[in-house]
Amino acid sequence: MTTPSADGRPVPALADHAALTEALHRFTPHVSTLSVVVDDSPSMEVWTPTVHAFQDLVASVFDTVDIQLLGSFREPRGRASTPAGQLIMVISDGLAGFWAHSSADQLLHGWGTRVPVAIVDPYPEDLWYRSLLAPRKVQLSAPRIMSPNAELRIREPSEWMSPFDDPVRPTAVVVPLLEMDARWLARWAALVAESAPGWLNAVAHIADPDRPHERADRTDPPESAPAETSADRLVADFRNESSASAFRLATLIASAPPRADLETLRIVQGVLLPGSRPLHLAEVVTSPLLVTGAGGGPTFRPGVREELLSHTAHDDTLRVIEVVAAHFGNQFPRAGSLVRTLRAPDDHPMPRVTASTLEEYQFELTVLRALAGPYQSRADRLQAELAAAGAVATTPPSSRTTTSPLYAGPHLLVGEGASLEDLNDLLQPDAESAVWVNLPPQNTDFTGREDLLDILDFRLRHDRVAAVLSHSLHGMGGVGKSQIAVEYAYRHLNHYDVIWFVPSEQESQIQRSLMELGEHLGLQADAEAGTATQHVQAVLDALAAGAPYSNWLLIFDNAESIEVVERFVPHGGTGKVLVTSRNREWRENSETLEIDVFSRDESIALLRKRNPDLSVEDADRLAAILDDLPLAIAQAATWRATTPMPIGDYYRLLTAKRAELAGREQDPHYEIAVATAWTVALEHLGEVNPGALQLLQACSFMAPEPISQDIFLAARNVAFADEMNRMLQNPTLLNRAIQEIEQYGLARIDYREKTITVQLHRLVREVVVDQLSPEDRSRMQHVAHLLLAGGNPGDPGNAAQRSRYHALLPHLLASDQVACEDAWARQLVLDVIEFLYFLGDHDGCRSLASQAVGRWTTMLGPDDPQVLKAARWLAFLLRIFGEFTEAARINADCLERLRAINGTEDEETLDAMSLVAADRRAAGDFPGALRLDREAYEISKRVFGPNSPNTLIMAHGLGVSLRLMGDFPGAMAVDMDTVRRRIKVLGPRHNLTLLTQNGLTLDIRERGDYIEANRQQERLYERIQGVLNPRHPQTLMAARNLAVSLRRAGKHDNARKLALDTLNELRRRSDNDTPESIACALNYAVDLRENDELDASRRLAESTWQKYRQTLGDAHPYTMYARTNLGIVLRLLGQHDLALEHNQAAFDGLRELLGTRHVLTLTCATNLASDWAARGEHQRAYDLDADTLRRSRELLGSEHPSTLAAALNLAFDLRALGRTDEGDRLFGEVVDAYRRVLGGGHPAITAAQAGMRANCDVDPMPL
Repeated sequence: MTTPSADGRPVPALADHAALTEALHRFTPHVSTLSVVVDDSPSMEVWTPTVHAFQDLVASVFDTVDIQLLGSFREPRGRASTPAGQLIMVISDGLAGFWAHSSADQLLHGWGTRVPVAIVDPYPEDLWYRSLLAPRKVQLSAPRIMSPNAELRIREPSEWMSPFDDPVRPTAVVVPLLEMDARWLARWAALVAESAPGWLNAVAHIADPDRPHERADRTDPPESAPAETSADRLVADFRNESSASAFRLATLIASAPPRADLETLRIVQGVLLPGSRPLHLAEVVTSPLLVTGAGGGPTFRPGVREELLSHTAHDDTLRVIEVVAAHFGNQFPRAGSLVRTLRAPDDHPMPRVTASTLEEYQFELTVLRALAGPYQSRADRLQAELAAAGAVATTPPSSRTTTSPLYAGPHLLVGEGASLEDLNDLLQPDAESAVWVNLPPQNTDFTGREDLLDILDFRLRHDRVAAVLSHSLHGMGGVGKSQIAVEYAYRHLNHYDVIWFVPSEQESQIQRSLMELGEHLGLQADAEAGTATQHVQAVLDALAAGAPYSNWLLIFDNAESIEVVERFVPHGGTGKVLVTSRNREWRENSETLEIDVFSRDESIALLRKRNPDLSVEDADRLAAILDDLPLAIAQAATWRATTPMPIGDYYRLLTAKRAELAGREQDPHYEIAVATAWTVALEHLGEVNPGALQLLQACSFMAPEPISQDIFLAARNVAFADEMNRMLQNPTLLNRAIQEIEQYGLARIDYREKTITVQLHRLVREVVVDQLSPEDRSRMQHVAHLLLAGGNPGDPGNAAQRSRYHALLPHLLASDQVACEDAWARQLVLDVIEFLYFLGDHDGCRSLASQAVGRWTTMLGPDDPQVLKAARWLAFLLRIFGEFTEAARINADCLERLRAINGTEDEETLDAMSLVAADRRAAGDFPGALRLDREAYEISKRVFGPNSPNTLIMAHGLGVSLRLMGDFPGAMAVDMDTVRRRIKVLGPRHNLTLLTQNGLTLDIRERGDYIEANRQQERLYERIQGVLNPRHPQTLMAARNLAVSLRRAGKHDNARKLALDTLNELRRRSDNDTPESIACALNYAVDLRENDELDASRRLAESTWQKYRQTLGDAHPYTMYARTNLGIVLRLLGQHDLALEHNQAAFDGLRELLGTRHVLTLTCATNLASDWAARGEHQRAYDLDADTLRRSRELLGSEHPSTLAAALNLAFDLRALGRTDEGDRLFGEVVDAYRRVLGGGHPAITAAQAGMRANCDVDPMPL
């Protein structure tokens, strides 16, 4: 159901006013008068609110704005005149026939010889192909400020030129084409108002009156579709060519009454699609779906309304009519009555049709027919009333009958009884089907279940979530839950834009599937740490927002954990969710459909569908012995169709096998019918192809997910036993084995992708494993491990390998690969741990690493290289989760063992040294971390060279430790060198290169050059956004650092907004506090303080201090600084004693930890002195300020902003002590220095001149 907005306003007519205003202001130094020429052609009517909003916007920017209509210039007399502005903007969609004539080029040519002129098109560039203008990609440069178009220089790179474009004549004038967007306007401003050097890329129309105008015969407006085009073809074409939001809006508009004008349609759009844009309404109104009606407004072509209504849910139709009734009741008096009719179709008397109400009741009939079902009876009666009134109401011609999806008949498969028309429907291109579908292959033998499918259809039409559950007597499955879900999806392909099948037994499977969906939806995914969660969330957000598709169906298959699956259900949106599960607790969370075994008639029908020679009586006997369980019935049907065994023999074989199995002790949920049917087939397969049976046995230890044939092919060099070994060495034998497995119905084989996949039902897996002896189970499980290891692609951090690791993951977990005694197989476990980290599944990564460490330590001993590798991964994940003590213990143990085994000149040892250094930083031992980082770097540089990627990792860690020790010049030297080398080795856009650049901008800022640091950080942030996902942890770190830089540079409003946005995103990404989110909160508390929001600042500062205490401990430097930050705001709130208590405790702790010459200690001392001053103890404030100033000058320099803050406060101390002349002199020196360092308008100068003491904040830089 469509989620309505809270009020009845249209969607905003113009987006991003602030950015547009900023772009337009770039013209104002040279332009005081602007002329706006508005195209008044009929196609522009839909853009009227946008044009008016743009006119209001430019009127607020320019001194004089001259608004004129294009129509006044179309005649020869008008073409001889030029608008009065120094700059001309023509607002047009280019759809009017005028633009195909030479007169349009004459007009533009004349204007362009006098002043700068551009055409602003409200449509985006990718839709300009529809216009009668002639867009060309060119490069432009201007010889001077405000050059007329005729003076612009033009060139066309050869790779941009079309072979059909004529060369630009020297007499032609180039007219830039612009989107109504800040970036496009800013580029034009750079060209004409700033005369930017070099060449600027542009899209332009070539105004050349002398060129042949091939489309001069176009009408105004142009004929948009041949009259004979059928309605279903028009709708299908529109769905193919338009945006998803536009198609969605078209289906809603189809529910609006006839003669609804643009104002009505805008309200419908604003209420029911509040996230859409004016563009989407324009796409609909200017499409071939509509023509101009007798009253001048848009009206649907014959049959189009009916066709669109077939894509519209009942609830949406009702909501549209409710909106019309609420907002336009006087204009459409029948709307309220129709709402009541749709809610209770049988409770209202039939109307009396008159000439004045004929059109309204014909519309009602159209709606009732489209909805069908419970509305069919009223539709028939209304049809009779209309006929009695002399009206003819028939379904318009179409290539197919339009019916409601809710009451559509069963899907007809090609086969017995299928017609050529049915076959053609199946062969139709999927223009009217879902855009993205990843369903398993359709079961061509699907039989029965029609009542269940109808009920499921009804529930999904009326509810957002439906669940298909096994009957309580069949807890292990086999009743066909997934088959019903898949069949439903295939029957409704044309009802959804997206149908996505999500295997849901494990969280990692859900993540993988949704990330693949995100790639199809055009959402960028990164392979770096932390991005999987972000990318999945971006997919869920896009689905909830309906962008780019609002009509979607997600099928969560085998969703056993409600808690896990519910985290991946989009919150909001108009799509549907279908769940299949054996977990009956879903009954409390959704509308459920309980699936039991086949009815006997359905069992007989399936058996005889594959075996037409089978009598009803024999089919009945088989169904009885197999308990009507669909999985067993399907196996029996396949067996009978494949083998020549007489039915009597097969029945006796099944009876004997069932009796044999019944004598064994089994799980109470064991499906003996499945075991009976499958055991017969498995024994036969073992006789005819023993290698195929062994392959099936090995696969039975893997997950019930598709198994790629690639792992069988990669395993040819592994020595397997017996027939399976010979089979894997010979592709022909392998293919034959797979074919025979499929022939006997023992697995589902999918040939649709490039790589064949084999998939076993979970019940079949259990039957196969149950038949193996303990020795054979152990042997075949090991074979499964080796097969999976053969499929290991290596390089798990590489995004190109993501899909292959995703495919291996469920099988690695199901087969218990971590228990394998083969080192080659265990390497796959280590690589999957690394893959999970880069994927962003930190929980899964930690869990697998913990399993590996626990089991391998017992199996191999604590000194084994693979144990130590897994242990370091575990420690790394523990530190991410804030378990610093345990992480430090593990890393220290690994380092000790690696030094003893490999020595110090080893990559593994150096990696452990780097991790231990990071642990020491997290513990607050900055000096200890620096010593270890320096040692690791020097060894790596000597052994592996300065450009080794390993050495560059050590160099980055060294830069971090130098920075935390307050040695900013030293950190800057190291980081500068590391950035240069990483650019050379990895490239300028590699995330590790960008990471070190972020550290370099911190060095510049903390060294005291706030203005340059802000400039560099802005550039870096823009660069990172262009490379990584906007929600990537590294992007968010850069955003946090930029917020601090903005504040230090005096841009407090911008800093506050960016800090809040970043904090909200960090909190949204994780329910738990992380070092980055806590640091961002601390910075935002400072922004609140600078904005005089003291109460809010105090609350956040106190919360931040407590969180640092919990995560880093009381003795960590960052915890102490968070405490002094709290002290500052308490002092500003007048709580002087409490402020002094916090700052004194922080100062004492920092002095003990870091000494008196560390920047953290000095800044805390500055704040502490202000507490003494606030209490009136000016001599104590003076003594501390004087000492701090001396040390700060020695450590940071005399013009570092922190030094100047101490000097400013000392000047106030001198005045308070009566040493006014000294204080005034020092005050003047400080303000002059502030102006040199920070610029004349910096808020620090304003505050100083107002007599306010300086407060010093320190950014908790990354550890």
